Amino acid sequence: MGTLANVVCKAVGIAGMGAVLYDAYTLGSIKSSRGAAKATANHLTDVVAAQRTATTDSYVSSAIQNKVSDLRMSNPLVPLWGRVQGFVNGTLDSLGNNIIPVICSTLALLTKGFTSKLGAWGLVGCGVYTIAKEGFGIGKHSPMDKQS
Repeated sequence: MGTLANVVCKAVGIAGMGAVLYDAYTLGSIKSSRGAAKATANHLTDVVAAQRTATTDSYVSSAIQNKVSDLRMSNPLVPLWGRVQGFVNGTLDSLGNNIIPVICSTLALLTKGFTSKLGAWGLVGCGVYTIAKEGFGIGKHSPMDKQS
């Protein structure tokens, strides 16, 4: 009987960790796109501001300034860095929001005996709570219900 309980605990732990990691990857991917767009927009304002302000009335300086601005705008590292920052930010946000399922999954996967069962039951409890709250709306309050 102990081996069956251990296998069930490990299976629950794998399912829980899989759900948490999938959520973290998905949110990281979404924030990655936003991060690239934000980094590109911020970079665009910096380049345009630098291009629009001339220190002298020289044609050569203006031509150099325009060429450098074109090179800066075609820099592929700016959106790449924004993507990396967005992905890391989204992934860590998701893992932080799901800290209790992460702990329960880790307990179910990496321990044995009572602690493994505690982690599995905790993960089942988190799942039931999430289904009740997000699926059925139990415990949620609509902002429309609040009266000022």
